Amino acid sequence: MSATRHLLLSMLVALSACGFTLRGTSTLPAAMARVHVQAQNLNSNLIEKLEAELRRSGAELLPGPGGATAVLAILSDTADERVLSVSARGEPQEYELYHTVVFSLATEAGTVLEPVSLTLTRDYFFDEQDILGKTEDARFLQEALAEDVARAILRRAALALRTAGS
Repeated sequence: MSATRHLLLSMLVALSACGFTLRGTSTLPAAMARVHVQAQNLNSNLIEKLEAELRRSGAELLPGPGGATAVLAILSDTADERVLSVSARGEPQEYELYHTVVFSLATEAGTVLEPVSLTLTRDYFFDEQDILGKTEDARFLQEALAEDVARAILRRAALALRTAGS
């Protein structure tokens, strides 16, 4: 075996042994192997991001609760913006985007997470010279915020499952 190949193999073994995972990926507990996501609006931005994160983490998404090892219920999902500061002329200068979600988690053994509220925020400045840019900035930040909320939901759910299993 060549020295380069041996070095690469050694590095891969070392990285896997230390628990290294790529950013944005996580290993879900076995209780979330087959997940059914319940929500009033299954076509929302958050649900799209949440399902993508579940798939990326190795979970199988089921269309109904039958056969699911976990049911993740999104009880409330609100995303909006509010003005944080205004100029001397009374025009908005800074906005805050927020995304609030209330969710619960149940497994075959029963409820693991009672309804939990989670809110994440992002601030951005408004440039009066770039009206179109404000809309694009807000849309980009809302997308990023929905991804962050989806990851936070999965981290909270995984932690609750690990804690319940201890």
